[in-house]
Amino acid sequence: MFDSVTATMMVLVVFVSFLVHLYSMDYMNGDPHIIRFLGYLSLFTFFMLMLITSGTFVQLFLGWEGVGLSSYLLINF
Repeated sequence: MFDSVTATMMVLVVFVSFLVHLYSMDYMNGDPHIIRFLGYLSLFTFFMLMLITSGTFVQLFLGWEGVGLSSYLLINF
Protein backbone atom coordinates (compact mmCIF):
# COMPACT_ATOMS: atom_id res chain seq x y z
CA MET A 1 0.00 0.00 0.00
CA PHE A 2 1.36 3.40 -1.01
CA ASP A 3 0.49 6.66 0.63
CA SER A 4 -0.15 9.83 -1.32
CA VAL A 5 3.42 11.14 -0.95
CA THR A 6 4.88 7.91 -2.35
CA ALA A 7 2.45 7.89 -5.26
CA THR A 8 3.17 11.54 -6.04
CA MET A 9 6.93 10.99 -5.95
CA MET A 10 6.62 7.91 -8.17
CA VAL A 11 4.64 9.84 -10.77
CA LEU A 12 7.16 12.69 -10.64
CA VAL A 13 10.18 10.37 -10.98
CA VAL A 14 8.65 8.39 -13.85
CA PHE A 15 7.62 11.57 -15.70
CA VAL A 16 11.02 13.26 -15.35
CA SER A 17 12.77 10.02 -16.28
CA PHE A 18 10.60 9.73 -19.37
CA LEU A 19 11.52 13.26 -20.42
CA VAL A 20 15.23 12.61 -19.79
CA HIS A 21 15.08 9.39 -21.81
CA LEU A 22 13.41 11.19 -24.73
CA TYR A 23 15.93 14.03 -24.66
CA SER A 24 18.86 11.63 -24.36
CA MET A 25 17.73 9.53 -27.32
CA ASP A 26 17.52 12.62 -29.50
CA TYR A 27 20.72 14.22 -28.17
CA MET A 28 22.83 11.07 -28.49
CA ASN A 29 21.46 10.04 -31.86
CA GLY A 30 24.30 8.39 -33.76
CA ASP A 31 26.42 7.57 -30.69
CA PRO A 32 27.51 3.92 -30.90
CA HIS A 33 27.17 3.45 -27.12
CA ILE A 34 23.65 4.83 -26.67
CA ILE A 35 22.31 1.42 -25.56
CA ARG A 36 24.76 1.31 -22.63
CA PHE A 37 23.91 4.89 -21.66
CA LEU A 38 20.16 4.23 -21.73
CA GLY A 39 20.77 1.08 -19.68
CA TYR A 40 22.55 3.13 -17.03
CA LEU A 41 19.75 5.69 -17.12
CA SER A 42 17.11 2.98 -16.72
CA LEU A 43 19.11 1.47 -13.85
CA PHE A 44 19.13 4.88 -12.16
CA THR A 45 15.35 5.13 -12.57
CA PHE A 46 14.86 1.63 -11.17
CA PHE A 47 16.95 2.34 -8.08
CA MET A 48 15.25 5.69 -7.57
CA LEU A 49 11.85 3.96 -7.60
CA MET A 50 13.23 1.32 -5.25
CA LEU A 51 14.40 4.08 -2.92
CA ILE A 52 10.99 5.75 -2.97
CA THR A 53 8.98 2.58 -2.37
CA SER A 54 11.24 0.94 0.21
CA GLY A 55 9.52 -0.41 3.27
CA THR A 56 12.55 -1.53 5.26
CA PHE A 57 15.94 -0.07 6.01
CA VAL A 58 17.63 -2.80 3.95
CA GLN A 59 15.64 -1.85 0.85
CA LEU A 60 16.29 1.83 1.56
CA PHE A 61 20.03 1.15 1.83
CA LEU A 62 20.09 -0.91 -1.39
CA GLY A 63 18.13 1.77 -3.24
CA TRP A 64 20.43 4.50 -1.96
CA GLU A 65 23.57 2.57 -2.90
CA GLY A 66 22.07 1.71 -6.30
CA VAL A 67 21.38 5.37 -7.00
CA GLY A 68 24.97 6.15 -6.06
CA LEU A 69 26.35 3.38 -8.27
CA SER A 70 24.26 4.32 -11.28
CA SER A 71 25.16 8.01 -10.78
CA TYR A 72 28.82 7.02 -10.81
CA LEU A 73 28.32 5.02 -14.01
CA LEU A 74 26.47 7.90 -15.69
CA ILE A 75 29.10 10.44 -14.69
CA ASN A 76 31.91 8.23 -15.98
CA PHE A 77 30.09 7.67 -19.27
